[in-house]
Amino acid sequence: MLKKPVRERLDALSQRRRNLLSAANDLFSQEFSYSTGYAATVLNGCLFAPSLLTFWFVNGLIDFSTAITIGAVATPAGLQIRLLAYVLLVPTFFLLRIALHVLHPEHRRRILSGSCPNARLLSLDWFSMGILATGLPLALQDFGPWLGMNGALLLGLFVLPRPLSVRRARATKLVAIVSATALFLYAKYGSAVTVLPPPQTVIGPIATLSIGDATTEWLLGIVNSFRFGPLLVGLFGMGMNHILTRPELTELPLLHHTLPERDPDAVVFTSAALGTAFYLVVVAAATGTM
Repeated sequence: MLKKPVRERLDALSQRRRNLLSAANDLFSQEFSYSTGYAATVLNGCLFAPSLLTFWFVNGLIDFSTAITIGAVATPAGLQIRLLAYVLLVPTFFLLRIALHVLHPEHRRRILSGSCPNARLLSLDWFSMGILATGLPLALQDFGPWLGMNGALLLGLFVLPRPLSVRRARATKLVAIVSATALFLYAKYGSAVTVLPPPQTVIGPIATLSIGDATTEWLLGIVNSFRFGPLLVGLFGMGMNHILTRPELTELPLLHHTLPERDPDAVVFTSAALGTAFYLVVVAAATGTM
C-alpha cells in the first residue's frame, strides 16, 4: 500500500492534470463553436465533425481560392509553401495563445486552477490573414482593376446610398457589390475571353494601368521581410477591421452573417503581425533563406 505522502502527491498530480485539461477545453471553446445553417450542418455532421476542422477547411478554401483569383499567388512553389503554413496554422496559433496565458501571472494561476481566462489576446481570423497578405503586392501589380473596383464600391456603398431610403439604399449597395466584382473580373481577365470586347476599348485606361515589375518586386520584398512585413500587415489588418465592420456593410442582410465583428485594434494588429512572422519563419525553414 502506498504511503500517505506519496498518495497525496499522486492525487495532486492527477488533479493538476484534470485542471489543465479543463483549461484546454475552455481555450478551444473560446475560439470555436458549432455553426448553424444547412451547409454547416452537412459539414459538421458528415466530414468535419469538430468545428475547428470546419473552420480550417472552409476558411482555407475561401482564402486560397480568393488568393489565386486576385493573383496573390504567382507560382506553384509559392502556393505549396502557403499550404504548408496553413497546415501548421491552428497548432501554432494555440501554442502562442497558451504561451501568452502562461506568461501572464494571473492567467497562469487560473489555468492551474482548471479554467482558461476568457481574454481575447489573439484572433485566429487575423492570424491566418498573415499567410496570404504577404502576396498582396503581386495581386496589386495590375492596379487598374483594383482601382475600378474600389472606386465603384466607394460610390455604391458609402456615397450614393446616403440620400436614399433604407430599401433603395440596400438595393444600391447590393448592385454596387455585384457591379464592382464584375468590373474587376472583366478588367483583369476580360482580354482572355474572346467573345467579349477587349477591356481597353470599353473601360479605357483602368484595364491597362499597372505597377512596374521593379516596384512590385520592391514592395514584395518589404512585405516579406521580418523588419517591415509584420508591421505593415498588422496595420493593413487594422484598416480592414474598421472597413469591414462599418454599418454600411454590416446592415446588409446577405452580408450580415459573413462579416467579422470589430475586434480591438491591439488584438488585430498583434494577431496579423504574429501570423506574418509565422509565415516568414515557414518560408525560411522551407527554402533555407530569410
